[in-house]
Amino acid sequence: MLIANSPASRVAGRFRPALLSCAIAGALLLAAQSAVASDAPVAQPDVDGGDRKVTELQGVQVKAAVVAPAQVGSKTAAPLIETPQSISVIDQQELTVRAVQNLSDALVYTAGVSTNATGTDERYDWPMIRGFSAGAFGIYLDGLRFVPGQFAGRIEPYLLQSVSVLKGPSSVLYGQDTPGGVIDASSKLPTAEPLHELGVQLGNQDFRQLQADFSGPLDQAGHWLYRLTAVAHDDDTQIDHGYDKRVAIAPAITWRPDEDTSLTLLANFQRDLTNSLYPFLPAQGSVLYNPNGRLSPSLFTGDTDFDSYKRSQYGLGYQFKHRIDEVWSFELDGRVERQQVDWRQQYGTGTLAPDYRTMQRIAFHDQSWVNSYTFDNRAIAHFETGPFTHTVLLGLDASYFTGLSNEYGNLAHPLDVFNPVYGQPVPPLSVHSSDTAETLRQTGVYAQDQIKYGDHWVGMFDVRRDWASTRADYLLGGGITHQSDSKTTGRAGLVYLTDFGLAPYVSWSTSFLPNSGTDYLGRPFQPSLGRQIEGGLKYQPHDIDATLTLSVFDIHETNVLETDPQHPNFSMAAGEVRSRGAELEGVAHLTDGLQLRAAYTYDQVRTLRSTDPTQLDKPPTTVPMHMASVWADYTVQGGPAHGLGFGAGVRRVGETYGGTYHPDLAVAALTRDFNVPAFTLVDAVVHYQWDQVRLALNANNLFDRHYVAACYGELGCTWGQRRVVMGTASWRW
Repeated sequence: MLIANSPASRVAGRFRPALLSCAIAGALLLAAQSAVASDAPVAQPDVDGGDRKVTELQGVQVKAAVVAPAQVGSKTAAPLIETPQSISVIDQQELTVRAVQNLSDALVYTAGVSTNATGTDERYDWPMIRGFSAGAFGIYLDGLRFVPGQFAGRIEPYLLQSVSVLKGPSSVLYGQDTPGGVIDASSKLPTAEPLHELGVQLGNQDFRQLQADFSGPLDQAGHWLYRLTAVAHDDDTQIDHGYDKRVAIAPAITWRPDEDTSLTLLANFQRDLTNSLYPFLPAQGSVLYNPNGRLSPSLFTGDTDFDSYKRSQYGLGYQFKHRIDEVWSFELDGRVERQQVDWRQQYGTGTLAPDYRTMQRIAFHDQSWVNSYTFDNRAIAHFETGPFTHTVLLGLDASYFTGLSNEYGNLAHPLDVFNPVYGQPVPPLSVHSSDTAETLRQTGVYAQDQIKYGDHWVGMFDVRRDWASTRADYLLGGGITHQSDSKTTGRAGLVYLTDFGLAPYVSWSTSFLPNSGTDYLGRPFQPSLGRQIEGGLKYQPHDIDATLTLSVFDIHETNVLETDPQHPNFSMAAGEVRSRGAELEGVAHLTDGLQLRAAYTYDQVRTLRSTDPTQLDKPPTTVPMHMASVWADYTVQGGPAHGLGFGAGVRRVGETYGGTYHPDLAVAALTRDFNVPAFTLVDAVVHYQWDQVRLALNANNLFDRHYVAACYGELGCTWGQRRVVMGTASWRW
């Protein structure tokens, strides 16, 4: 389906946060004080009014995103410290040093974001923000919604300049969305300075990758700029008989006739081929005891002659900016995109047989395509009224998604999970389970006023009106459902800027997300509604590139779809979910070659209302109550070891709720709850910059910890990634 509502996952953690959070805060503040005591350069204001500082990495000038303006939080490039919501930014420097291979990898050290929901699945990313899924509607590329739904594409990280996360309800800027927040990936754009890079990566599991990045001016005057970025990889994955192949290319060209005008055209093409799919492993043998032993982390539960996932995604977009005068400017963004998927898989269903080793399977084949058209038009005005300085944003955005999903299935041969036999004949897929054409339309108008009073007070006030409609044509059965929703959302926030870099803030924001389909009586569902109150402290020293954010939040989502107890094949919008917690995150790019990132998350997510009384006050699956991480990277600045660098990180992911299981497989009526154990992973890197050549050796899950990433019930578990070692050699000139 194009339009999918994935249930928010919940958590149950079991370790004490206080000492760890204090240690993180103390380490970052001590690092900041150390940098102030040194000869730290003063950050220079950039053209957007924020503070940026240029740092040197691998012979390349990289603008640190720690104190840079954050487009994702305001669409006006307001500085992080002046935005009354929590925002995290992962810049290109960090993406490079950590050798990030997908969007989930990029976010593993980010507060409030859990990325363990899909384990070893290579099809797509399904991150959770503050306990709510961001996979279906919360991922954006260059400020425009990426293809939504359960067949969402996967963004290649080598094509990206940065990744930003805006936490909390954000419909006032982005339209329909879950209340957890949004993730915005920014593409690499043409540069005024020539840039040339060729690289190769080799790793275990027979990983091989070639990458290239070229950019610079096309004419002597610098009116025309270009960029061409490309990558190709081939990986056998940790799964037996698995493979993951990709080719991606992203050309871009910019026209700058004068300093007030620019037009950038961006294209992208990506082809993915994999059979490393979500394995649907039984809890008995992975999380729970199995008399036959423990399942292998490399177990392939499909069939070597059947399973495959083929995806093509390509698009064309534009970014136009023009400054009319000292007051007014406008920005126009748009993208047209198409994605095609051919997906075949055999996967486990139901429960294990009483022998604790035989798993019944379903053979499934889906052919789908999605076309998306997204546009965002903004006018920005800067002016003063008495003692108040205003930055006013007026916006109109529109999106149109249309797609077709054609699904077939049938029962397949069972699999012995302890002695799998592949190559068994697949029965004809005679059950035509779905043939559905869907469309989603949305139009929104929004306004924002960021008001500054003197040198200390900053207010941000937003309002938006959305009109959304969905239509589903069930070609197989001949039925049609149509639903229209309209909703007003808002945000109000206040920040106080002290003279020494500390900024207390408070904000209120709302979200909405249409629920597709109808109830038992054929009535369309009311949209899910979210609201959040957030408060906290942001600290940004004036003389170093660092920021520390402490936030507390309370989110409620209502009209969550629940199973109708009287008609189990139908749903009703009757649920309510609460997410309440705190986050501490700090990032510092220091002058002596030391980069730090640390985060701690406490998030208690609970079901407050449900049609199933047994689910009340329970957490959903996959999202931990506690998460903590620390990453540090140091590069020697002088002497014989100049250019040599070392980095290491530790990630702790707390215990999660796994669902229910049958303690005795012969007694179907007896069920119990179970949890997925917490796990701790260590990452490391050694890198060396010599003139124009960079060499690096990365290891994720350095000690090869075997762990279960997540479970969605008794037959929905997946192992996490085992040790991944990768060597990189790149040449820049």
